[in-house]
Amino acid sequence: MPYIKRIEAELSVLQHELRHHKLYNVLKTTEDVKLFTENHVYTTWDSMSLLKTLELQFTTYKLPWVPNKNPEIFKFINQIVASEESDVNELGEVKSHFEMYVDCMDEIGANTTLITTFIELIENNIDVNKAANLVYIPEFIKDFIAFTFDIIKTEKPHLMASVFIFGREDIISEKVLNVVKNLETDKTPCTKLAYLLNRYLFLIKEDQRALSYKMLTELCGEDQEKWDEVLSVAKEALKHRKILWDNIYDIILENKENQ
Repeated sequence: MPYIKRIEAELSVLQHELRHHKLYNVLKTTEDVKLFTENHVYTTWDSMSLLKTLELQFTTYKLPWVPNKNPEIFKFINQIVASEESDVNELGEVKSHFEMYVDCMDEIGANTTLITTFIELIENNIDVNKAANLVYIPEFIKDFIAFTFDIIKTEKPHLMASVFIFGREDIISEKVLNVVKNLETDKTPCTKLAYLLNRYLFLIKEDQRALSYKMLTELCGEDQEKWDEVLSVAKEALKHRKILWDNIYDIILENKENQ
């Protein structure tokens, strides 16, 4: 896959910066993890919005039914949607990963008021940008969400797939899990968060990466312009992720200095 190899090579520097970001070095205490989750939770939600849009691109709700023209991609996306939208938590309850994440925040005492209010506004058909302004979400998070929805508005599956595949760094789970393991005490229960992070790691498999690349290949074929767009958008997605990480780092560091 020469196109994929080129993209991986082009993204390697940005991916390395994210894998070794200074944010991971300041995540030491429960308070640090609280601040992290309060800002990171929005990316869990917006990633789901991106995934559901991809799902709509490859499924049909027309009747009478006809076979899907991309069965492997259809199956791949369905598997991800099923695990993200209807997984099982540590109590055996069926919940989405987003809901499980909010439960994790509740367990460690993080503030969930903003994210729950944000979701309630959207449930009441308030525009995403307006909802973000109404709950005073920080500008860097609004920019992150805006980028995702700008990509969704293009209605170009190869761009959405690029952001979903390359712009959602999966290495976070292992990094944060190591922090959580050190925090787990009787006074600081992190059972839910540890479980969710382990679930992420379990679900991230090499065959998923291979299938995601196959999806891109199906979407782009031999169209050089599409592959160039995939690379360009992937770079932008990673840059937005780095900006997000930079800002969360600053928030945690400032909190430490003010203690």
